Amino acid sequence: MKILHVGQMIGGLDIYIRNTICYADKDFEYVIVHGKGDKNKPVIKNGGTIKEYNIDLYRALNPVKDLLSIWQTIRIIKKENPDVIHCHSAKGGVVGRIAGFITGTKTLYTPHAFSFLSSESSVKRKIYLTLERMVKFDSYLLACSESEREMGIDMVGYSDDHALVWNNSVPDAAKEVE
Repeated sequence: MKILHVGQMIGGLDIYIRNTICYADKDFEYVIVHGKGDKNKPVIKNGGTIKEYNIDLYRALNPVKDLLSIWQTIRIIKKENPDVIHCHSAKGGVVGRIAGFITGTKTLYTPHAFSFLSSESSVKRKIYLTLERMVKFDSYLLACSESEREMGIDMVGYSDDHALVWNNSVPDAAKEVE
């Protein structure tokens, strides 16, 4: 099975994606799609380097760059033909779910805390929540905790059968890279 991860490889998300790949029990094939500005080290599994693609994926909202990143991701999906897309965080989640919907690829989304929860203004909170609802499509929520799953159901509108929990309790693979 080929899994394509979409998200910025920075901070905690870098560690999460790296751990997910490095500590998986089975030998899946992985591809990582991340931002051009990410300063991550290559991900190594079983002595080999995981294939990576850099796209115009930036945290700030920018309609031109955001559409470009969706188009770039669609091209990568068509080239790599993954079985599953696993997208991470707000921006990677929007880009990955739209690209997955357009290409008809099964998509999992891990928010790592929904972005609308940390919005300083009520207007931004409503915009981000509306965006989460709009790009949900037929994706699956793969929550990091039961409370995140419940928010996905109650606030975003995921159905019970499309809201899963993965309690990720694995060692820190970044320490092994050092």
